[in-house]
Amino acid sequence: MLQALIITCVALAYPSISRAAQSDHPASELLGTWHGTSVCTDRVAAPACKDETVVYDFSAGAKPGTVHWKADKIVDGKRLAMGEFDLVYSPTDSCWSAELTTPRFRMVWCVAVEGAVLRGSAALLPGRQIVRKIDARKD
Repeated sequence: MLQALIITCVALAYPSISRAAQSDHPASELLGTWHGTSVCTDRVAAPACKDETVVYDFSAGAKPGTVHWKADKIVDGKRLAMGEFDLVYSPTDSCWSAELTTPRFRMVWCVAVEGAVLRGSAALLPGRQIVRKIDARKD
């Protein structure tokens, strides 16, 4: 009986926690185009890392509560696609986050709007070594 009560309380509380996080950090805070830099912070953990000038386009995600991130880098004055994925707001990490897995690595991206600035990081998993820092401004 006690277990059923606890499960019911958690089930009822979770949507309100999720709604509160989303209302404090609506997807609209990210939407648009951002220009800036993504610099390497740990070349021992990520020896192939290169500093980049970046353009990020954020749009409404296909699912409620998500934001779609299209990341490009500028090379020789031209935009080159780096990847696309969906972010969700993580109240635990206080950022919009997504996990990216490739054949070479697994990492979690975390971005947050601070006034007129987008700041973020990429951390390798499982150790969570920060290998990139993002600093961008909205167009």
